[in-house]
Amino acid sequence: MEYKKHYRNLKKYHYNWFNITFVILLFPLVILLSWICSKVFRVYLFKYKRSGLNDNNIEINSYEELLCELKKHNVNDFDIPKDQIKEFFIGYTSKQISSLILRNQNSNKWIVGLHGFKRNKYFALRNIFHFYKQGYNILTFDAYAHGKTYGTKSDFGYTNAIVLDEVIKWIKMCYKVEEIGVFGVSMGASTSLLFANKYYKNNKVDWIIADCAFSEVIPQIRYFLKRALKLPWWLMSFNINKNFKKYTDVDLKEVNLLIKNDDLNDLKILYIHGKEDDFVLYDNSIVLYYLKTSIENKKISKLELFENAKHSGSLWINLKRYREKTTNFAKGKC
Repeated sequence: MEYKKHYRNLKKYHYNWFNITFVILLFPLVILLSWICSKVFRVYLFKYKRSGLNDNNIEINSYEELLCELKKHNVNDFDIPKDQIKEFFIGYTSKQISSLILRNQNSNKWIVGLHGFKRNKYFALRNIFHFYKQGYNILTFDAYAHGKTYGTKSDFGYTNAIVLDEVIKWIKMCYKVEEIGVFGVSMGASTSLLFANKYYKNNKVDWIIADCAFSEVIPQIRYFLKRALKLPWWLMSFNINKNFKKYTDVDLKEVNLLIKNDDLNDLKILYIHGKEDDFVLYDNSIVLYYLKTSIENKKISKLELFENAKHSGSLWINLKRYREKTTNFAKGKC
């Protein structure tokens, strides 16, 4: 899989002697551009609609918004009635987690779905509703600082991993659980992997599916800046962590999935990525897969790459393959 080549692609968004030299030489310009980018990027990060109407005059975070999204991508087999999906809150009044639940009577199998940045719990349902026909109960929730869930400033999944831990504990406390899996997309994928690193040892799940995860936050922001502004990232990303921490009190370096964790050697993970993803490089999933399988006594994790798929687009590029691979993985089939 040429792991080293993909790892080098990720390392391009880390400081080295070459770009540090230019940062020093152009320091006044670096400070100015970094200050401007921090102001602009702050709007992108923290100013997004969590309720109201979207551009199609459809209520955000609603069953109708999900139907519109599925119709846009020509998915015609969603036949779950609105009244079958229950919306409710988990947690205390000050830290409520807005959730959806879809029950399969007499089933003890569960799947928890996590959405991406600026999305919501109904969007999480689009990637996993096919599990309902496989006999799973489904629970999705608005991420931290998204939708109706508590929080005001998103922090790239750091706090959301805590939220996921609480949701899984709640399911185990309220229901009999024979099997429980986690399925995350984009920021939700990174959240699920961060949860595994931090909480899996004391709050076990049976499997995780991570679709287009990023492995580190700061390099991901640098890549985004370079892609958006067509300038070298080191010209405009000085003190990213410090600037971000002013608003969230979170150290972005804490969201780092490139750390081997032997506690995960028995947790099977399916990594999915589109090879044309120009928002989160597919190198992330290849490197994460390599690191995970390197600690496994028996190879239990998988990697699925989808040709011609853009960010979070593997589902749409080959719906049949996507569903087969994800359900077979959960069932333990090759």
